[in-house]
Amino acid sequence: METFNEDILQTFIFCFLASLGIIQIMVGRRGWHGLSLYGGRVRRNVNYAMGTFLVIISYAWYFSNPEHRNVRNIEGFMSMVCLILGIAAAVALTAILASASEGLRRRIAYSGPPPSGGSLRKVSLPHVTALLSFGQESAKTLVILAEKGKGCERLLRRLHATLPREWGFVSLQLPGPGEPEFTRHGDEEGGENILDALDQIGDLEGVRLEGGTFMGLGWGANEMLRLRERLESAYSPPELLAVAPLIPDHAQGIVGDALLSNTPYDICETLLGEKPWRDPVSGRLTRLWLPIMILCVALATLATFIFDIRWKLFSGLLAGFILSLWISYFPASRRGLVGAERGRESKILSLAAPMPPQAGNRPLQVILTPEDSARLVDLCAEALRSDPRTRIELWSNAMRGKFLYDKGTLPRLVNLISGEGDERLQD
Repeated sequence: METFNEDILQTFIFCFLASLGIIQIMVGRRGWHGLSLYGGRVRRNVNYAMGTFLVIISYAWYFSNPEHRNVRNIEGFMSMVCLILGIAAAVALTAILASASEGLRRRIAYSGPPPSGGSLRKVSLPHVTALLSFGQESAKTLVILAEKGKGCERLLRRLHATLPREWGFVSLQLPGPGEPEFTRHGDEEGGENILDALDQIGDLEGVRLEGGTFMGLGWGANEMLRLRERLESAYSPPELLAVAPLIPDHAQGIVGDALLSNTPYDICETLLGEKPWRDPVSGRLTRLWLPIMILCVALATLATFIFDIRWKLFSGLLAGFILSLWISYFPASRRGLVGAERGRESKILSLAAPMPPQAGNRPLQVILTPEDSARLVDLCAEALRSDPRTRIELWSNAMRGKFLYDKGTLPRLVNLISGEGDERLQD
């Protein structure tokens, strides 16, 4: 007597294990550190070994057992359903484990007493949020252009707590891709917003930012490089530091870039903060897709009854949902809804930091991660030839987005800012 439910479960487990292994091989191949199951940097050989082991085990277990009766007892359609559900479960488990392991790694890295941040005040200004700290002993000033978000703010507070006491601290958390203010960054008005915010801080605190060291973190480094000439003219900084600027990989696209240094939890947190459902384009896409989805689900469910397919309601719902996504693409493309999103992504890519950096009057140091340097060898060489004041450096143990969480990187960054010791690696 054959057991249908047993066959379904075993087919699902096989698809799940094989998909989990293939995902790990792909993570190692593409260098998606955000999907590392053990947190931190992806170790390619480890991922290849894990993925190969899971794939071999899944095939050996499933096809070597004579009790598996999938061929005789399950229709081809149900095998496809098991495959789709197995892939979805593998993706979900990978996202959960990667986010949990990286969160645990960050917690361990910050296992010491967290900085109170009592002397670091948050001030809301038009278009930006500022973190400020000035004391009577502040003889030098560090001005940081950084990204928005709780994670970045936590890093800034750690950096402030590690700096020598004679340093004043100013940080502007700038809007990034997807936020309403982002569309004004990179043009004349966006530059004026940043400069106006710095002037307001100077008036508010009664301090002069002229002669301070300017540093950009992540996307903030892009903005600093774009405003380099104006910042040098207005504030005469002794040097500028661009730490891990965002350098999109056009071969991977936006999703691949995000997974280079962000976990699925980080990405979801950012998307929820951006509230994409309030975008008019998203509303138009939803209104276009809903009636198509209802019609496709109804027709697919009717087909399951006509051809007497198992799990009629579930199969009809799943097939109709997938079919509606495929059909909706064509009218959305003709109406420019899909093209508009591609145009938005192209704009984000085009607003990346100008690399190589344009020549300036002040020394500039650009800190790159291994992922960046692999794509920018020629550009780095061109930058060094065009501007002798520009120094390109590689921090081999750092990752964009996670670089300050790695052990020893934060003190190294403080040494870079204060100029104490030789903590740099010339590439």
